[in-house]
Amino acid sequence: MQTPPRGLPDDAVLEAVRAGWDPGAGSLTHLPVGYGSHHWATTGADGRRWFVTADATPDDASAARLAAAYGVPAAARAHGVAGAHGPVAAADGALLHRVGPWSVSVQPWLDGTAGGFSDRWADADAEAVVRLLAALHAVDAARTPAPLEDPALPGRDGLEVALDRCGRGEPLAGGPLAGAVAEALHSHLDAVRQALGEDAAGTSGAADGVLTHGEPHPGNVVRTADGPVLVDWDTARRAEPERDLWLVAARTDIDVTALYADLAGRVPSPGRMRWRERRWALADVAAYVVELAAAPAPDADTAWQLRSLRATLAGLDG
Repeated sequence: MQTPPRGLPDDAVLEAVRAGWDPGAGSLTHLPVGYGSHHWATTGADGRRWFVTADATPDDASAARLAAAYGVPAAARAHGVAGAHGPVAAADGALLHRVGPWSVSVQPWLDGTAGGFSDRWADADAEAVVRLLAALHAVDAARTPAPLEDPALPGRDGLEVALDRCGRGEPLAGGPLAGAVAEALHSHLDAVRQALGEDAAGTSGAADGVLTHGEPHPGNVVRTADGPVLVDWDTARRAEPERDLWLVAARTDIDVTALYADLAGRVPSPGRMRWRERRWALADVAAYVVELAAAPAPDADTAWQLRSLRATLAGLDG
């Protein structure tokens, strides 16, 4: 995120880091990266560098799901997947420390270079990432803490409420950006409703057979001297391989389907790849609509979200 979280001061985050992981951690530096989670850097008295994350977890159930997902990279490494990097346990053995409606996690700083969400892969990088995903998918998912993917579209209920209100010409409830959200939705009501129907029809084809990262785009892969490393595991779930593969295929010219089939011994479904791409867009629309309508004030994050919402809606229309 581009701006620090409202209601979570740096002092509270630093206190959690010192209490759980490193008593000598120095001051925090907010890192304006990613979307959803908030990140900081800090250095301990012994020179160790840490990457600190805070995720919104308003209840015990959401914190438990996040802890399970954040336990996946360690489980993957234990099964031989070296390119999995994630949070480490605190002194009490927990991966998360709760700070009100937030959960703080800490991982060792990873030296390397990450890209951006929309970057395209160089051929060699794309091949290395597909090999990494094939190794991840080969892990016995049942022997890891990964939650089973919920077949329901995240945020569907809130999106349908917004669609109904816009369809009736009623204003959206919320803050100062609710009007801009309604305006963006109004021109794409039919396309979103059609996409929602297609999404619901496609849930019966999903599988729960492998361990997936969920978001293996260039922004979540760090290129290191030892090869690509996957980071940001909050979306780790047991699901079909296409959940990961479509996102790599969308950003490379290599034949991801053929390479994965050679490595994993199974041919990804083009239909499921298309469904996954459509579901990603719908989930983004749902998240942006709900979060933007409720935002108390505009800032750098809401400006980015509003641009993304408009672009994603236009893509659903295309």
